[in-house]
Amino acid sequence: MILSSLLFLTNCVAGRGIETVKETQGSFMNLPQPTTLGESQLWSAPGMLWTHVQYLKFTLNQNEKKLHQSAVYHALNNGENGSITEWHSRARLAQGKVRIIQTFPTSDGYCRVYQAYIELNGTARHWTNNACKRFTAQWSFLK
Repeated sequence: MILSSLLFLTNCVAGRGIETVKETQGSFMNLPQPTTLGESQLWSAPGMLWTHVQYLKFTLNQNEKKLHQSAVYHALNNGENGSITEWHSRARLAQGKVRIIQTFPTSDGYCRVYQAYIELNGTARHWTNNACKRFTAQWSFLK
């Protein structure tokens, strides 16, 4: 009994990585593989609102910042898992994408894991973030 419990716990602890969802295969072109959030990162900073970190250390102009922020909020509020929301700047070589990776319920609302991707003048960066919507009906960004 103890041995079987130990084997079960060992298999649960061993990370399996992100599994590819068959229904969305092929729709993630031009986006790098998302990184996963560890448990310590996931809940380390609860209640954080939108910050400058969301721009992935790029110097975006005001219009590009608004485009990126709108894309993130649109994806969080309306996107299905696997969907991609894109934005493009008409003024210079700047664009971005937001992909919803996962949605899961919490005791007081729900959370969504998403990948943000920004490309500016040929340089691209991405990261995976977690946003939760709780009692306040506002998104809290965790990472």
